[in-house]
Amino acid sequence: MKKIGLMMMMAAFGCPAAFAGSVHKKNDDQVSYMAKQDFKADFPNINNVRWSRDEQYSEASFVKNNMPMHAFFDWNGDLTGITHQVAYSELPESARKRIAKDYRDYSVENVILYKDNEDNLNDLYPLVPYEGPVNYFVSLKRDDLPEHSIILQVTPRGNVSFFQNLR
Repeated sequence: MKKIGLMMMMAAFGCPAAFAGSVHKKNDDQVSYMAKQDFKADFPNINNVRWSRDEQYSEASFVKNNMPMHAFFDWNGDLTGITHQVAYSELPESARKRIAKDYRDYSVENVILYKDNEDNLNDLYPLVPYEGPVNYFVSLKRDDLPEHSIILQVTPRGNVSFFQNLR
């Protein structure tokens, strides 16, 4: 399974372990004209945008309503999804209880909300298998082994599943 899309998503929020996947971002000049135009159409009032590109996606990093966000675009310039960091308390209560029980040796590092653009079939699936258009990704760091981190996927219904190891 290719993990570049998720690695970009995690790297966007400062998860150092995400770089273990050898994501090499390229600069703004590699981003397609269509991605930039689609971004302007989707986010017309956003002016300060930082662009990067990997082998699969263009990433726009920006701030909207005082919230850092990231939008991902495919090779055709079509929006595939949007991410932003959320508070752990925004996860469904059943998910927080399960994480507390099953991962008590871990501390929460980040929680990222991923909103899929269901109109685009070139989204992060199968990189990010999901039940619906919204999913949470929780990075946890093991308390006794700080170099060991994992990512859990949480659905809006509160289903929790292991997603991947980060080292």
